[in-house]
Amino acid sequence: MKKKSVVVISKMLAMAAVVFVSTACWWAVYRPEVPAELKKTA
Repeated sequence: MKKKSVVVISKMLAMAAVVFVSTACWWAVYRPEVPAELKKTA
């Protein structure tokens, strides 16, 4: 019974960690506008 409780708690903590990390990483979806100077082709 104790092992099962530990497994359940560890799974809940892992799930919480995934939620916090995925919501904190806005840089993965952030795409800044490219300046006109960089768009020029030679």
